[in-house]
Amino acid sequence: MPPSGRTAARGVYRVSALELEEDRGSSLPAPPEVIIPAGLSRNPSTESLVSTQSSVYSGLEDLTQVMSEVPPELLCAVKSSSRIQPATSNPPDLITPPSSTAADESQSPKTSSSSSEAVLGKRKPSFSDELPSSSVAKNARTDDPVQVIAYHQRMQRVFDSKGVPFGAQWLIARFVTLGRITYEDISISDVDRLKGSNTIAAPIIEQMFGTSNGKQDGPGFFSREKAATSPWSELDREQDCARTGRGFHRQPDGWYGGKVHFTATLKPCNDDDRSKDAGSANYRIYLNRPELGPSSRLSRQFGSHAILRVRISRTVLNRAKTILLKFFSRPFVLCGIIYRAFYAKDGTVFLVATNECPGIGRLPLHARPQPLSFIDFLNWHNPIMLNNSQTMAKWASRFALGLSNSVPGIVIDEANIQYLEDEVSGSSDMTDGSGFLNLAAIKQLRDLFNWDTCPTAVQCRITGAKGLLVLHPDPSENQSATPRVWLRPSQIKIRYPANQPLSRAHTTIDVLRSSHLRSPSRLSAETIINLAENHVPHQVFIDLMKENLDNIVDPLLEWQGSDAMFRLWHNVARSGGVIAARMAREAVGEARMRGYFVKDAEDEDEDDLDGFLDMPQSAAWWADETSGCPSSLEETILVLLDAGFTPQECPLLAEKLKSVIKTSVESYVQRYRLEVPMSCIAWMIPDPTGTLASDEVQILSRDTRFLLPDGTRSHVVLGDVLLTRHPCKLPTDVQKVKAVMKSQLQNYTDVIVCPIQGTRRFADLLAGGDYDGDKAIAIWQPTIVASFKNAPLHYSYPPKDLLQNFHEANVSAAGLLEKQSHDMGLFTSCIQSFLLAGLQDVTSVGKYSNFHDIAIYTLGYDHPETIRLAYMFCNILDGAKNGLTILSEVAKMDSKKFQRRPPSWKEIADEAAHAGNELNVARPSSLPPFVMDTIFTHAQQYRGIKLSKMENAFPQWTSKDQALLKPWNDAEERIQHLHQQDPQHTMRMTTELSRIQAHVKNILQEFKSQIRSNFTSLRIERRQDILRSLAQQFAKSPDSSSFLCFSDDELAQLKASYAYHIDGYNGRFSFSIAMRELGYIKAKSLGPTKTVQLGFYDRFIMKQSLFQ
Repeated sequence: MPPSGRTAARGVYRVSALELEEDRGSSLPAPPEVIIPAGLSRNPSTESLVSTQSSVYSGLEDLTQVMSEVPPELLCAVKSSSRIQPATSNPPDLITPPSSTAADESQSPKTSSSSSEAVLGKRKPSFSDELPSSSVAKNARTDDPVQVIAYHQRMQRVFDSKGVPFGAQWLIARFVTLGRITYEDISISDVDRLKGSNTIAAPIIEQMFGTSNGKQDGPGFFSREKAATSPWSELDREQDCARTGRGFHRQPDGWYGGKVHFTATLKPCNDDDRSKDAGSANYRIYLNRPELGPSSRLSRQFGSHAILRVRISRTVLNRAKTILLKFFSRPFVLCGIIYRAFYAKDGTVFLVATNECPGIGRLPLHARPQPLSFIDFLNWHNPIMLNNSQTMAKWASRFALGLSNSVPGIVIDEANIQYLEDEVSGSSDMTDGSGFLNLAAIKQLRDLFNWDTCPTAVQCRITGAKGLLVLHPDPSENQSATPRVWLRPSQIKIRYPANQPLSRAHTTIDVLRSSHLRSPSRLSAETIINLAENHVPHQVFIDLMKENLDNIVDPLLEWQGSDAMFRLWHNVARSGGVIAARMAREAVGEARMRGYFVKDAEDEDEDDLDGFLDMPQSAAWWADETSGCPSSLEETILVLLDAGFTPQECPLLAEKLKSVIKTSVESYVQRYRLEVPMSCIAWMIPDPTGTLASDEVQILSRDTRFLLPDGTRSHVVLGDVLLTRHPCKLPTDVQKVKAVMKSQLQNYTDVIVCPIQGTRRFADLLAGGDYDGDKAIAIWQPTIVASFKNAPLHYSYPPKDLLQNFHEANVSAAGLLEKQSHDMGLFTSCIQSFLLAGLQDVTSVGKYSNFHDIAIYTLGYDHPETIRLAYMFCNILDGAKNGLTILSEVAKMDSKKFQRRPPSWKEIADEAAHAGNELNVARPSSLPPFVMDTIFTHAQQYRGIKLSKMENAFPQWTSKDQALLKPWNDAEERIQHLHQQDPQHTMRMTTELSRIQAHVKNILQEFKSQIRSNFTSLRIERRQDILRSLAQQFAKSPDSSSFLCFSDDELAQLKASYAYHIDGYNGRFSFSIAMRELGYIKAKSLGPTKTVQLGFYDRFIMKQSLFQ
């Protein structure tokens, strides 16, 4: 509760999350039951889409008439009081919906309507966790034109009769889509081999139809990589859980499902494809290998196989959007299941398995649990009747919540899900997106996820809510041993029935991340521009740039001193995020929740359909356990360093180190990410106690990580501080406030606590932020803070005529239901047009961001047009939710004005090389010097200085490492010594050495043919697979059992030594195929060694405090 001394006025607030018109001061009583009138009839066209097994009534067929029967007051929301109200266990403003899930089908008569009167609001078993048995009875048949991805009716019957698992069927379908086989190529004897588990069947299919040779790696090799990347055992576990009805939610042993990603790629058809299938005259879907990835609420509820992700290539995405929309509005058949598209975002369309059948009258056996109808699926996640006050754009956007990458946490008893009012001031929600959970819940989450400490907040999904749950401020609540959560209306995005129990899926805290703070943080170009325009001198940024480049280069060139190589190992590991990256690889699906840093994946090759797709691909960035050679540059440097190599003596190590330095410098100069020593980044949360004044924040850390101006470190920031967040496009998107410490807030660490006093939500000033997980950057660097001045607040309000630039699709869910619900086919098509709105305009966000950059450069930061374009960008960014699309005439006008080649500072080298004859846009002489031009000029100069220093630091090599040559030289010397004493033994040894020489030379020739000049331009998986294949050939021959003079270990060392002997000066070939053996030889030559298991080694960390 807020303190009694609060003086800030509070006015009536319209709860945006519920988006309902409200009257002041009243509250909504408990909703009565809504009775479906007995005489309603159903449209025959609707009946065909309803499962004949279920008595479930979705309500959508007759909603035109039902809506007129529902009392108007039930379609309104509760009022949000202007003061904090006592928590209740009843969710605000919920009415009971028509709903269904597959569970109904096992518990209700097998008719389409069980009675002439049904209660619209009695929750049937549809929200329970019971999973139905797979039914072989007839299901709903689709009359819509079906797009075939891969399906053969006769073979599907065979697969079912033989018990071929879904993973195996997917792989067969994949080869069919790639054109490698047809279903007619598969014999019954082939199918007989595929019975049982995915783990057994999948490798057999790869041998039958792929290019796998069937050979397995040695015992223990790649076991961790396979455990973290292979989907087959996961699919087997899901199959077992579906068969026994246990579901895919978290099990007692910690396992949960939904982690297998079934993906495909959409590409344009060629002429042959068009001639074969006139109905798919535009596109074709190619299946990819299943892979492990993050789970989501929807994949855990319905199973991994139920969600299909189709990635759209850029060439297709940039074409006519209406054709794409029409294509994905069709039903798709794959392996006997009809899939329908239900969401699109960022070039990916999500499809869900439905209970429709492609003509055979029944679902395949692998359709477990039995899918829902498409409409019932939509209602399970986001009941349209209960949420009909939303616009269709916002209703459709809520499906992103079910697809959020999350990890299931603890289950909260429904009685312990409490509801609080938002703190409001005037028309501003001061607590938007943030609720509470008590200490008992936090402790259970900590124990479940093995977090080091209890976090202050977690970002999560629970029921129909999203956002942050923050530690409850009341000590008495935190003394309870029962976990509880408190939700606010601003968090509730989807409403469920108030008088019916929620399913386990809805009462589980699905965790996205826990609170974390990083210091220092980095500033993007747009933040730098804002600071400069608000009076921070350009020289400040020049000095920071030079300091940053010094910190990148200098620590990697310090090679003198007793601890020099230890320091270098530490600096490379830290700069490359090596340890966290290793942990992230093994924590597939949970890396974000656990806070591991994961590097950005390389861009996918859109035309990657040649033969190597059919090779067993390695996971990106995993080391080659055969050769011992890592994939990343930084890890390779570490392996060489801890084996005893140094950059002064090892050309390969020096080459890798130079590459790391150069790449880091080039990336820094091109991306302009200035690291500010006295700064941090963390979640913003609203003050739970109401003790902060309107211009105060608290920034508190668990440890002393904050650098202070006097060079010391502290756990708290005090004094003037700047706060900002991304995107930072308006003059007011950086605010100067006071950082204080309040005893009432001492438990709120690793977050930025913002005030709830005042007349406007503080986060709203920072690019329209809220408290559902928005991060803010805090800066207390004196050189920046002292000269900064807050911009006038009028910039934080949009131009009055802004909406005249947009078309607003303000169709409400209620309006759509009233117009279209009489025809289920038409309704489905219409609703998909909203669900797939993400396909309509995928370029405007980037385009208007660039337009804004051009306006800043040519018109000025605070010019009206620049401000308009900033708000245009923000509205386009939220277009999927607000239903706004740019008017075509406005887009044309803006393109004519601002579609220009970017200024030199913003253009990276690759873009400049392909820019043609158009000149970079020029800065008008009437405007002052631009900060990014200044930084660009000085950065280019200082870049040259640092790279020159790097080149001078590395010596020229004229000889090879004698330690690596020694094993081979010793073997040759042994032959010389034995020649006089034992000619027969000498001849045997000579023969064996000759066999080694021949084998190594053959591998070298193969290496040269495979590793060409374009090798580094290949995708990392492809590069790894080539090198792994070579390493396996190198390791497996010659057969050690035929050698009498040399043991297995000696043979391995001799091959490695001879490979180094015939290799070039840098040792690229020999280290790529035998790094472990060469490292072992080198380490032994330097003195005592310690053998370490790889699992231990990957977790070793070297702390700076250990250095002398």
